[in-house]
Amino acid sequence: MKATFFTTIALLSLSASATAQNQDDWRSWPLADHFTVSVDAFFQSLSTEIRLDASDGAPGTTIDFEQNLGMSDTETLPGLGLGWRFAKKHQLQLETFDLNRSGSAITATDIRFGDEIFTVSLPISSFFDINVTALSYSYSFIFDKKKELALDLGLSVQDIKFGLVGNGGTGIIEVDSGLTAPLPTFGLRGGYAFTDKWIGKAGIGIFSLDLAISDEEQLNGEVINAYASIQHNTFDHVHFGLSYAYFDVGVDFTENGLVNSINYQYRGPLVTVTAAF
Repeated sequence: MKATFFTTIALLSLSASATAQNQDDWRSWPLADHFTVSVDAFFQSLSTEIRLDASDGAPGTTIDFEQNLGMSDTETLPGLGLGWRFAKKHQLQLETFDLNRSGSAITATDIRFGDEIFTVSLPISSFFDINVTALSYSYSFIFDKKKELALDLGLSVQDIKFGLVGNGGTGIIEVDSGLTAPLPTFGLRGGYAFTDKWIGKAGIGIFSLDLAISDEEQLNGEVINAYASIQHNTFDHVHFGLSYAYFDVGVDFTENGLVNSINYQYRGPLVTVTAAF
């Protein structure tokens, strides 16, 4: 009787252990890194348009910072990303990058920027600085050893500062402005393991927002992003990736009838080194 009892207990223990092991098998799948730290170099082409209305309601000039103000339309942008797969089908991602640019030009036409008018042939210097921090949660409704398809929900905070400085000979004309726009994001992303070493990934996201902050303040925004990448798991804990990424962000902030309108687009190849644990 005792032998039968202990034999049954032993079999149940082995069965439970095998079940637990099978449940944890996903941790060894090529797509199932538990924790990742990524460093990016984004070789991007840029397009930036800004309009700033005057306090008396006069519409500002829509300025192309690359064509009108001499900013470079190509930059190499560093970025940092953190990922945490805290359960089989659940992940958190945090990404951040800074883009700080300046330019100078001689104005070809009059420019109204806020309450100031920068007249034709005036030397102008400009700056456009942006910090983007994005936090998202992903649920993988398809996930196995070869493939994954996930839904992303998150928040992208765009902290933007910009300004113009002109030397009119009789004095310096300076206008600075900016805004912080928290924009929700929604997207789909997927991955496919061609082998244990070669991984293909792609994603697309889009979200628009029309928010009345108060009777005098309105925030409208749209974020579109897409990417496709190939990743090689060169070492056990180090991966290398090459992507092509596209981002398009538009934000209109209206306060007391005055409009800050900012549209910027960046696209190009992205090289990524990832430490995975």
